[in-house]
Amino acid sequence: DPLRAGYYSEMDIMVWAKRLYGDEFCKYFAKNYERLDFVIRLANETAVVLLNGDGFDGPLWSVRASLANLVESDYLKIGTAIRAILDEYHNKFVECKK
Repeated sequence: DPLRAGYYSEMDIMVWAKRLYGDEFCKYFAKNYERLDFVIRLANETAVVLLNGDGFDGPLWSVRASLANLVESDYLKIGTAIRAILDEYHNKFVECKK
């Protein structure tokens, strides 16, 4: 995209959820949680504050991270926190199926 500024990255949480856990989990996730639940929980539990991507015309379940003002190691922390929260949602899904 020639108009892309390149100072942020958007990640679609639902794409990652599908790759990691499949369609059945994605249906459960979308049905049982609001899109903002993920970013609010991420901030509350890990102190990682990201913006919801749909506020910037991105996918509904996306998050937006700045690339302009963090050091490289911060991005590993962000990714690890995102995965941990997503894993916890999946664990609840597995428990519900029992």
